[in-house]
Amino acid sequence: MTYREDEPIDDTQVVERERVVERRADPPPANANVNVSSGAGTTYVDPGPGPLYYARRVIALLFGILFVLLILRIVLLLLGANEGNGIVDGIYSITEPFVAPFRGVFSMDVVRPVGRSVLDIAAVVALVGYILIELLILAILRLPNDRVPA
Repeated sequence: MTYREDEPIDDTQVVERERVVERRADPPPANANVNVSSGAGTTYVDPGPGPLYYARRVIALLFGILFVLLILRIVLLLLGANEGNGIVDGIYSITEPFVAPFRGVFSMDVVRPVGRSVLDIAAVVALVGYILIELLILAILRLPNDRVPA
């Protein structure tokens, strides 16, 4: 039934009401604290993120910074950036200790910035290797959260 302002209101008309269905509370999560209050039912209090959550965030941040630096190194070497520039030299010197363990994986010579376009295979392998290491560490830190309550 619709109501228009120009029509008079008839008191004999019946207005249908919507049916309200009470929704039951979902079971609490495994790590939630349960507080029972009188009369109002059960309320669930979320304890918030635990210390492993913050550890995962810090690890993801540190690896993210490393990934950006390694990608910058790869791009700068591909574009033949001038190693005499302070920023370029800084990126090369910061990333070199992280790339060094992956040198020789494919029996290629050591890549040195010489001002021409060079693909540093060791840096690409290092990038993939550190991504896998990060995924492994984050998976290990998620193990305590995946426990099923008894």
